[in-house]
Parts: sequence; structure tokens; C-alpha cells
Amino acid sequence: MFKVLFWLGLIGGSVLVAAQTIPVYYNNMKIENAFQGISQKLVQKSEADIRSRILRLLNVQSVNLEVLPDTFFENLTIKKENGKFTLSSEYHVTVWVLGKPKDIEVDERYEEEQDISLIEKIKYSARIDFDFLPFAKTP
Repeated sequence: MFKVLFWLGLIGGSVLVAAQTIPVYYNNMKIENAFQGISQKLVQKSEADIRSRILRLLNVQSVNLEVLPDTFFENLTIKKENGKFTLSSEYHVTVWVLGKPKDIEVDERYEEEQDISLIEKIKYSARIDFDFLPFAKTP
């Protein structure tokens, strides 16, 4: 019986983590596809024109903008040199596998001497951090 519960827990945990991380990777893949399309098809446009149309172009690729952090747009760089485009950005996504902790500031490290419940410490520890650097360059 213990073996069955062990394997059910292992498979269930794997499915839980996969269900939360696959959409993050898929969203980044769609961003990179949008960047590739922009760099290849909109070479004649100016940097300002691309920057003003980037939201619409990401919506065309069905990028989930709600989960995209503000740092994506803050770090978005569009450069045009010698008739070629270079698009890049940098952003960070945190997946809270067991839910976001309530008693701990998520951007700060908690101190061990703080009076925080064990479940909140476990929630804080059960997180997955992703750093993405989507990039595209005109061939």
C-alpha cells in the first residue's frame, strides 16, 4: 500500500508542477515567435512604430499579457542598424507551486527568527524562478 501511495504522490506532484510551469515556457515561446516575425517582416518600419505596435503584435500571437511582468516592457529594446532589427527583452517569472505566501513579502528573504507559520515557509520554499531573455535578429 505504501508503494502505491508513494507513486501516486510522486506522479501527482509531477503533474502539479508541470501544469504550472508549461504555460510559462509556452508564453515565452510565443513571445520569441512574435519577435522573430517582427524582425523578419517589419524591417521597413521604424523603431518607434514597432514599439507602438508591440502590444497588438503580441496579442496576435496570443501571448498572455496578464502573467507578463512589467519588467518585460521596461527592458524591451528595439535597435535598428544598417536596415536590420534586433529585438530583445528580459523578464523574471516566479511560479508559486503551493500558492503565494501571505505572511512573507515575496520580494524579500524572510528571516529565520520571524514568527511565520510552517506552511508559509513551505509555500515560500516551493517556488520556481524563471529568467527569460527573448531575442530576435533580422537575418
